[in-house]
Amino acid sequence: MIDIVLDANSGNTFCGKEFPLVRLNKTKATSWSDYQHLAADFIKAHAKEEAAIISVNDADFSINKFSVALFAESVLTPSKLDYVVFKVSDLEAAREAYKPYLAITIAIKYVLRLVDDTPESIYRNLADLGYLGLEITHNYGNNIMTLSYNAGSAPAKEFDVDNAFDALVLAAVLKTISLAKIESSITVKITLNDKPQKIDAKSLVRAIMQLVAAWIN
Repeated sequence: MIDIVLDANSGNTFCGKEFPLVRLNKTKATSWSDYQHLAADFIKAHAKEEAAIISVNDADFSINKFSVALFAESVLTPSKLDYVVFKVSDLEAAREAYKPYLAITIAIKYVLRLVDDTPESIYRNLADLGYLGLEITHNYGNNIMTLSYNAGSAPAKEFDVDNAFDALVLAAVLKTISLAKIESSITVKITLNDKPQKIDAKSLVRAIMQLVAAWIN
């Protein structure tokens, strides 16, 4: 997985070394899918490099969306690329704008640590997410755990899942909107199905990116 770096210094150096400087002009990227395709091509093009530096010259291009797409695609596409450095003019403003998107990467890292666990272990981990401000309840009679995030006045979006894969996808969404302090309400009911399940990391990341776009776009 790559690390995203925001850098206000000019030039093509990072940590005292020179790296390729990629200038992005008119990319016509608008949707998450556009950014993901662009990220996949970028990682493949720089797969043998330790780092790459990007200078964006397009007011309509979202550094934040591209950063998350790069992080997600780095999970899916093996490479030696460890860092992608974005040159920015206002470092503090860039960091503030990136916070909700950083939340996505933290959430993805969290669930990826659990993909090889048993469903029972996964559910135990999700039961400890109360520190995010989630309300977590258990219906032992029906073997159901409910995770609720309540912020804002809009009716809660409700999800019912019965497997560890979907539970991890929704856990990543809950972690994202909580860390990003997004005003939304979500209720996730998980039927604690302990049937062993092979969870593919690539499919998991794609599912998270597709769903989280409803809150961070």
